[in-house]
Amino acid sequence: MKKLFVILSIPFLFSSCKSQQYSFNTLCGTYDGKEGFYYVELKLNQDSTCSLMKLFDLAQNNCYGEWHLHNNLITIKCNRNPESDDIAKALQGGGFIEGNLELKVLSNKKLKLDDTILKRKN
Repeated sequence: MKKLFVILSIPFLFSSCKSQQYSFNTLCGTYDGKEGFYYVELKLNQDSTCSLMKLFDLAQNNCYGEWHLHNNLITIKCNRNPESDDIAKALQGGGFIEGNLELKVLSNKKLKLDDTILKRKN
């Protein structure tokens, strides 16, 4: 009886592990959420490009770059930012986010950036 239980439970264990893997195509889309007083919006495009915007009052920080999915973790490389010395952005109180960011995939509709939960927009 124990052997039968073990044999029947093995396929279930493998299927449950596989269901936790997310695909690149299902995660593409727009997500948003609030981080304290910041409004955060993330766009993940099918061509691996992305944009992240953090908006606070009249200040806006942006990240333009590429995203990659590996082991339920999204890595964003902010490497497509315009010139850092953009005078218009400096006068508006905004800036550019540089470097790498990591987001944890919670589900097909939820991502976690630091302490912020981003939900897919419809």
